[in-house]
Amino acid sequence: MYPVHELLRRSSADSPHKEAVVCGTTRLPFSAVSEAATSIASFLTSRGIGRGERVGIFTTKSVEEIFAIYGVLGSGAAFVHLNPQYRDTHLRHVITDCGIKTLFVDSARARMLGSAFDGESPLDLVISLSGGAPPDPTVATDVTQLRDILRSPRRLGDRPAEVQEDDVASIIYTSGSTGMPKGILVTHEIFYDSTVASAEVLNNTREDRIISITPFSFDGALSQLFTAMYVGGTLVQQRSNFAKDIVDTLLDEKITGCHAVPSLWGILLQERSPFPRHSYPYLRYVSIIGEVLPARHLARLREILGATDFYLMYGTTEAFRSTYLPPPDLDRKPGSVGIPFPGVSVAVLDDNGDPCPAGEIGMIVHRGAFVSPGYWKDPERTGRTFVDGSVHTGDRGWLDDEGYLYYAGRCDSMIKVQGFRLSPEEVEVCIHDMESVAEVAVIGVPAKEIGTIVKALIVLHPSAQTSDKDVINHCRTQLPHYMIPSVVEFLPALPKTSGNKLNRAALV
Repeated sequence: MYPVHELLRRSSADSPHKEAVVCGTTRLPFSAVSEAATSIASFLTSRGIGRGERVGIFTTKSVEEIFAIYGVLGSGAAFVHLNPQYRDTHLRHVITDCGIKTLFVDSARARMLGSAFDGESPLDLVISLSGGAPPDPTVATDVTQLRDILRSPRRLGDRPAEVQEDDVASIIYTSGSTGMPKGILVTHEIFYDSTVASAEVLNNTREDRIISITPFSFDGALSQLFTAMYVGGTLVQQRSNFAKDIVDTLLDEKITGCHAVPSLWGILLQERSPFPRHSYPYLRYVSIIGEVLPARHLARLREILGATDFYLMYGTTEAFRSTYLPPPDLDRKPGSVGIPFPGVSVAVLDDNGDPCPAGEIGMIVHRGAFVSPGYWKDPERTGRTFVDGSVHTGDRGWLDDEGYLYYAGRCDSMIKVQGFRLSPEEVEVCIHDMESVAEVAVIGVPAKEIGTIVKALIVLHPSAQTSDKDVINHCRTQLPHYMIPSVVEFLPALPKTSGNKLNRAALV
């Protein structure tokens, strides 16, 4: 096993001048990325930051965040990439829950730290990624600039910190079934094994130019990054999610590989999108994971993209990748998310924990490679989800008689929006903070072309007045964009069970 930061160093040694990362007008060779990462690792080590520490990264797409990811890994510490859409509540929760003392942050998000912690920040060290004016010194004991770190002499030479395969390399936060986001532990072994397996399945080579659209707080984006650096390809970071800008990047950068959630393809296929008006002769493959891709979207994409290979995938952050549908099986197995990745086995179990017969729906269980050690500081939830080296995913599905998996939805009330898994309770708590709201329930509803959207059903206090715009604007100040309700409906009452609890099944 080679840690993924060592894989970057090997690619740099093999092809130092080859283009590794593109972001806007910035184009960097492997040698520059590797040297920057080593400088950061050296700096962190000199500050006593290493194994057992958690280092946060809070920024939008930039080459500097890639430096930071590899620099933290090279120091032996674990990186925690905070979703760049986080607002005060989620930002404060993740930093305090994870015990982050060191944070890489861009200037726009640095301004959030003061309001998130109200002058009582737990941070010791803040490193500004984007230059310009440094963050407010009140948010940390020490504030420094990344550019100064990159100019300083390196102390590690050619020897990064030694790590063990079961050392935690990252903690990825994702919504739980209740409450605030939970941290999922990812080891160096998981990153390495999933990188090698993904490159094998997708036939990645040094000639690939892979577009990176989703943030690195999303495990699929990390997979793209590590795979590109492993095979010696090029990662092209996409800052804008507007259809025209994505199309321009696909064409101008001659993108060969694209990983995106179904809702993004829905946006690209909308009536005013330029996507269907072009051909993409360089786009060798597309991988899709995170939600169910409507059959009509798949058919239209295949019509537009012609010879491009499609890989429909299934996985959870707790197990990174579970299955993929090989392109030759696309017509033979319509609706399937495929067969297990190398080193993985997938079972479907009934309520008694016994294997379901072919065609019968049960809970999807992932066994073998890529299984997380568990949740950060949550042994009870870890014990429920991770059983004897397997992951009880909380997803429902079925296997056919050839062992191909079909996804059938969640066992709980979780909602998938734009590839992100969110808890209705997180949105409900936010809306309940409004004085006019007596009761609220949040559900996911299908929307034409773009997949699932969030809908809030609200009961107001007697004589209270609140509009749908008031609710949406309130949520915008508190929640990531994918949690903000697209639809708000006011009701005289919410459906209840005989025990006077919210009847979620009656909301749809």
